[in-house]
Amino acid sequence: MMQLDHFNIAAPMEILIRVRDFYKAVLGLAEGNRPHFARRGFWLYGNGRPIVHLIEGDTKEQPVAPYLDHIAFHTDDLQPIKERLGSLGIDCEQMLVPGGRIEQLIFYDPVGIKVEVNASH
Repeated sequence: MMQLDHFNIAAPMEILIRVRDFYKAVLGLAEGNRPHFARRGFWLYGNGRPIVHLIEGDTKEQPVAPYLDHIAFHTDDLQPIKERLGSLGIDCEQMLVPGGRIEQLIFYDPVGIKVEVNASH
């Protein structure tokens, strides 16, 4: 069985700190243990697993045209996330997936990655 393990964001440290704080504040992820790699960074945990990896990197290493469209998370209740986004002044779009069983919040993180949070009805 295949499943997503984690995703990684590479950015200069001053931006990485903002990204770390964003995912902690909005999604309630917790900063946790990270191996002592050569480059500094953070691992953010959800459900006891390090699902968001943040690593210090030079933006010159990034592709000119990134093709990542979005990352998605699943939760039981969208309302707390919507409230956190509102308190941080972050716009989001709320929508129902055609068929009516999944509701979504769509917003952007500090480095411009589109984030989708889903909840089943």
